[in-house]
Amino acid sequence: MKRFISLLLVGVLLVTMLSFSASASFNWTWWNQDEPAPEPEPYEHIDTDYPFIMVRGMDFGGLQMAPGTDEATEVVGKPDVKRTISSVFQAIFKGILRRDWNRLADEVIEIVDDIMGKMMLTKEGEPQFDTGVPQYPQSLANYPELVETLGYGVEEGYIKRAVECYGAEKVYYYNYDWRIDPFIHAQRLNDLIETAKKDNNAKKVNLVCCSMGGILTVSYLYKYGANSLHRVEFISSTFCGTYVTGDLLNGRVKVYGDLLYEFIITRMGVSRTTAFFLKIANKMGLFKLVEKIADALVPEIKDHVFDSYMRDMFGTMPIVWALTQPEDVDSALEYIFHGKEAEYKTVIGLAKQYKVMNEQRDDMLRRMQKNGLEVIVAASYELPVVPVYESGNVQGDTVLESALMLGGATMSLLHETLPDDYTPLDKRYFSPDREVDLSTAVFPDYTWALKNVAHVFTSYGTDCQDMLMYLLNEEPCPTVFTNEQYPQFLLSNGALELEPLT
Repeated sequence: MKRFISLLLVGVLLVTMLSFSASASFNWTWWNQDEPAPEPEPYEHIDTDYPFIMVRGMDFGGLQMAPGTDEATEVVGKPDVKRTISSVFQAIFKGILRRDWNRLADEVIEIVDDIMGKMMLTKEGEPQFDTGVPQYPQSLANYPELVETLGYGVEEGYIKRAVECYGAEKVYYYNYDWRIDPFIHAQRLNDLIETAKKDNNAKKVNLVCCSMGGILTVSYLYKYGANSLHRVEFISSTFCGTYVTGDLLNGRVKVYGDLLYEFIITRMGVSRTTAFFLKIANKMGLFKLVEKIADALVPEIKDHVFDSYMRDMFGTMPIVWALTQPEDVDSALEYIFHGKEAEYKTVIGLAKQYKVMNEQRDDMLRRMQKNGLEVIVAASYELPVVPVYESGNVQGDTVLESALMLGGATMSLLHETLPDDYTPLDKRYFSPDREVDLSTAVFPDYTWALKNVAHVFTSYGTDCQDMLMYLLNEEPCPTVFTNEQYPQFLLSNGALELEPLT
């Protein structure tokens, strides 16, 4: 039984890490994928003084062996996240039903080895193997093959539209190895920004950062300031970190059975047959049983699991520590590295630097805005996250927690409302459904909350993308009160079409 629960935790944590790559997998198209992709008419040219730079989200499958050479090969390829997550949980459920722990062990270990094997870092937080990602240190006018093959979904869809609207010579793409030190990326991003300014004889650029690109952008601002930036657009972004990393690094594993069922059914694209049997299993209480088993046995074996698997798999990734809330860092360092501080001193030192940065983040961003930096924040809510950590019952967008993506919003738990006696600091920023109070956010006048939209909602030709392009290009910088078409709270019908939330 202990072996089963150990593998359950490994599978749970693997699923959580895979969820960060969902911007490349979940909801990446808005049409029926059984049909050919549509061919919308190209958008009209937009004159702008500001080069466009995209800082993409985490690309789990984009890592390559021998990157930048003729021998480059994909480490894992573009992961089929739905299939992988489904395989993990199917293995768990089969193990419960059959009590065949050896077969379960073989299946889960195979999944872990296939995906994570070549991604491991050293104790200094550097790649163990010659791995990395393709780099694009010049404008996209220098990469015609990339431009020709841009997709319509998420970040690629936004880049595609930027190329059409501004011209490839004004569009830049920061791709990165998401595992390593964000301060290294800050330096490289600064180099790209300086290149864009020089190429276009521009004093400033517009920066669009999606998902994990948010914390990289904060790292850049912390190191280099905001003098080279005109406007920053945070989309489904980690600019305020995450809860999931702090929970997992502190061993706070919690499985929410009812939300686990909802996540699998609504977000993983399971077949009708699978959905039928899962529904029966849920009615029979199987998901609640999983929750009860985890509640009872996780405390007994989690230390072993983290010591055996998690320290070297995730604890050595600097990005994980950069995403962690500052109040969780010290206890997490003690939990992960107790007695081994000398071996992991480099990563520990980085984690402490990120803690200082994140403690100063909100004041830094407000000060920069006061001094001229224009900021746009857009994120979604009313969807589950992967419900396998203590904070996993909060509102999310299938990947990240909404309260942090919105810059410190006060929010109800998923499928609940704030209490009847709750009073917002300013009622103008209180959602009509009583689920979101943006008066506590870092930028309440410049933050848009979209209900029922999945992670990184930038797909080409959609209402969501139209809104984001408006927010990026409108002068002067719009607020949530500027345009009646785009009020602070919006509702999606699931096809990235928007209407005001009432």
